[in-house]
Amino acid sequence: MQSETVDEAIYVQQAELLVDLLSTFKPFFIKGISEYALIELLKKAPYQFFDEDALRDPLILFKTHFVLFHALYQLKRNWRERNEGELDIHALKISLKPIDKSDAEQNDGAKLRGKVITEPDKLAEYYLDWSNFEKTDRDSVETLLNGFWQRMAGLRTANYQQSDIDNAHDLLGVNEADGVSSMSLKRAYKKTLQRVHPDKGGNGQQAQKVIQAYQMLCAYYSLNSAK
Repeated sequence: MQSETVDEAIYVQQAELLVDLLSTFKPFFIKGISEYALIELLKKAPYQFFDEDALRDPLILFKTHFVLFHALYQLKRNWRERNEGELDIHALKISLKPIDKSDAEQNDGAKLRGKVITEPDKLAEYYLDWSNFEKTDRDSVETLLNGFWQRMAGLRTANYQQSDIDNAHDLLGVNEADGVSSMSLKRAYKKTLQRVHPDKGGNGQQAQKVIQAYQMLCAYYSLNSAK
């Protein structure tokens, strides 16, 4: 039971991070981008969110696809609630479209009454339910699944120099000597991201640096706590 709780916490952390990262990709979504192209983009520097084998091994491909679509459907929900656009999600093309004015007005009225109007979406229900991720041959691939999440979390010390770790601390305004918990690190990350996010007057490049710093420090403190 404890293992499932820890696993779920890892799922949630990585998905939240990916939602934040994708929220800086509005120009790509406005233009339209395929799932394949988006995964390829997320595999490369400066993002390096997905492993290099993400599109090679069938099981890893499914896991990558599920995590990506989970984040996309969460982002779709966020943008819809803020009337920022309607994210149309298909494997061949993921695109951000303007919300119909009449629909936006209807949603605004519903918000005042404490609810938001959304149409039933079976695909969204599927991808937003982590049990569908876990139930894919749980027993036979447990080791591989753990390895997948380690790669997702960036738990590879060879990628990080001490100077990178120091810069990440500086960027998020945290001090290792003061003691850094997962909660305090997340608070610092959210505060910094809020300040530099494109939606708040910053720019995508700044936001992505903050996201990468948080991802790096999550890996750094996870490794240190395991020693």
